[in-house]
Amino acid sequence: MKKIIFKNNIVHFTSIHLVAFTLFMICMAGNTAVGQALKVKGIIENKAGERIPNASIFMGPGRQSQHADNDGNFSFEKLYAGNYSLRVTALGYKTYTMALKINEADLKNLRIQLDALENSLDEVKVSGKTETQKAREQAYQVSVIDAKKLHNTTLNIATALNNVPGIRVRESGGLGSNMDFLLNGFSGSQVKFFIDGIPMENMGNAFRINNIPINLAERIEVYKGVVPVELGSDALGGAINIVTNSGKTSYLDASYSYGSFNTHKTSVNAAINTKKGFQFLVNAFQNYSKNNYWVETETTMDESGSLEQVIRTRRFHDHYRNEMLMLGAGLHKKSWADQFLLGIDLGEYGKDIQNGATMEDVYGERRSKGITILPSIKYLKRNLGLRGLDLNFSGNFNLGHDQLIDTATRRYNWLGQVINPKTSPGERENIYVRYRNNEGVLTANLSYRVNDKHSFVLNNTFNTFKRVTKDLKQDADQFLADKNSSTQKNVLGLSYRFDYSKRGNVLAFGKLYRQNTNGFVNKNGVPNPSHDDYGWVKNSFTTQGYGLAGTYFLFPNLQGRASYEHGIRVPSSTELFGNMDALTGNATLKPEKSENLNLGFIYSPSFSNTHFLTVDVAALYRYSRDFIRPQIVKSNRLATNTNLRDVNNKGIEGTIRYRYKNKLNIGFNISYQDLRNQTKYEGGVHDAVSLTYQDRLPNMPYLFGNMDANYSLNNPLGLDGSFTIGYQLYYTHEYYESWPGLGTVSTKTIIPEQWNHNANLIYSFKGGKYNLTIECLNLTDALLYDHFKLQKPSRSFNAKFRYFLFKM
Repeated sequence: MKKIIFKNNIVHFTSIHLVAFTLFMICMAGNTAVGQALKVKGIIENKAGERIPNASIFMGPGRQSQHADNDGNFSFEKLYAGNYSLRVTALGYKTYTMALKINEADLKNLRIQLDALENSLDEVKVSGKTETQKAREQAYQVSVIDAKKLHNTTLNIATALNNVPGIRVRESGGLGSNMDFLLNGFSGSQVKFFIDGIPMENMGNAFRINNIPINLAERIEVYKGVVPVELGSDALGGAINIVTNSGKTSYLDASYSYGSFNTHKTSVNAAINTKKGFQFLVNAFQNYSKNNYWVETETTMDESGSLEQVIRTRRFHDHYRNEMLMLGAGLHKKSWADQFLLGIDLGEYGKDIQNGATMEDVYGERRSKGITILPSIKYLKRNLGLRGLDLNFSGNFNLGHDQLIDTATRRYNWLGQVINPKTSPGERENIYVRYRNNEGVLTANLSYRVNDKHSFVLNNTFNTFKRVTKDLKQDADQFLADKNSSTQKNVLGLSYRFDYSKRGNVLAFGKLYRQNTNGFVNKNGVPNPSHDDYGWVKNSFTTQGYGLAGTYFLFPNLQGRASYEHGIRVPSSTELFGNMDALTGNATLKPEKSENLNLGFIYSPSFSNTHFLTVDVAALYRYSRDFIRPQIVKSNRLATNTNLRDVNNKGIEGTIRYRYKNKLNIGFNISYQDLRNQTKYEGGVHDAVSLTYQDRLPNMPYLFGNMDANYSLNNPLGLDGSFTIGYQLYYTHEYYESWPGLGTVSTKTIIPEQWNHNANLIYSFKGGKYNLTIECLNLTDALLYDHFKLQKPSRSFNAKFRYFLFKM
């Protein structure tokens, strides 16, 4: 992608900025071009403030009519000044009527609240619920984030997920840093990510959940322990499905933010649907940061490396940037296709590497970069020759590549000083390599709803991966040039659902897994490996998984749900072959197996349509075999994944949320997860019990919680719009970095208890068309850690401007 860099990198612009600017100008020009045409715009919601989709709106005289969209939005245009009547109907709600008088100005902020019919639970139709409500009422243990409510913040997908009970997002630093995702004790590739049901495994380093802006998503579904067959996943601990607008409506959502550490973020999301059935989608975003935040660490102060001192200094080699442009064009609402879309995702990133797996290793020149080129196809057809038979097909292939560069002949300390010239290149190892992680995904999903009680889903997902490595040094040893590591994985799943009443349903499913691996890897896991350290490793297997899930509404406001899965998770390409950085490969890894149990209840009463309460409590049990987790090799400070034979987890989590009208919203959640090593004998020796038997797994938080509160004030001081002030708290209890059963109290390293406070102020006006946000992260400037004592950013401030334009 072409880019323009202003002097001294004060501002880093990309072509995405130009796209955003162009779209802004088009919209502003459109606004000023409006003459005497008048509009009426608004939203339909219930007394709880939840949007009502597909409501029917009638405007008279003239008998104009339309349906609200999935978010309850509606809009009438080309109206004359005068008196009108408005009537709204929706399933499960009383008819609403009102008189309108339109003068010389548009009416853009109508907020219509419908009263629910006093029907029994069995009479309420599911079609009157939002997609977010439907997702929450599944039999699976699922949490749902309504991402639209977060679009005015500077959150990315990862930081939004950090508010969900049972989840901790662990980052090794600031923007663009390495990330580990923890869900009920499972982490890394044990948790799978999807975007609109399509696996994200092959989308490259320019497209990761900790650099994707929250504005890309409409909602985020978090499946815990048991994963729907529709996602075609081999996840062990759960799955995250990011649901986007996908062109259901025409809209424009553009934003820009600036913050501490010279951080710039831009996001543009737009869709155009024509009356002739053409569809165009644009999703683009950009991130840039110097990441020069303050850290406290020990550092070498002299050339011999013998004198060390604890200092407070800024990170000096941690620049990060990425750009992503996602384009789609196709047809929708045709007789042969409800949606046919061809797409291309183009991305690039550049990342300085400041340190290794711990802060003891500091680098001043090591870096990585890469590009993503991902063509894709999507096809959706409902009622495919038979009512209730739906086909959904998608495919993509990544043609991009990554580079890792470490050729420096100098060694640095944390002050950015050269302290010890090296006799050989490389701060950690002499490497300048390009590797292509060419990975493709094909997914086919066939669902058939026989009648109101019986339905089936058949899914097949195929992944192919091939790593092509080329040494780019001038005196390159092409020993690895034709040694291409590869995997092929296939997951076939079938599920059956029985809706025995309006109060509940049960489902059963089975999955078949196949994987073939052929890798040429550093079998000894050493830095600067010789030819003798490499070798071919082959691995193939076939295995099965299965499960059950059910939900039942004991009362209209009390839901119970339970699920079980014999889960399987096959090793990922990164675990098998490494990431060409601080993680070495282990091609001998075996599939993980886990028995996953979930039991949960949701109680959601309301009082006088003014006070609303939600209590969500869940318990879990996991027993995993051949559990895969990273371990630090002390001799070279590199990480590698190993099979820890048996691990169990007993956990509980709870959420309490209170809302007063649409003004005050307060929520608390807490999570406890007790992961224990159940490997009694190490290395096949059965006469000595392992010193770590029944130890809690190290370097993994086990007790943590969140709190958030926000208060909204409409038309403050007579101004147009609303103010919202918000506060967030993240708490993590202390935990050991290494095994609790090894060493003495004086020699053990503890990750300390942490309290992270954030605050924000949001001003929205012109019906949410314009939005201004100011945020402060890490309000108390606390020392925060996630991985191996790697410090996260110090206090920062951010400001964001967002423009949103909606059209039916």
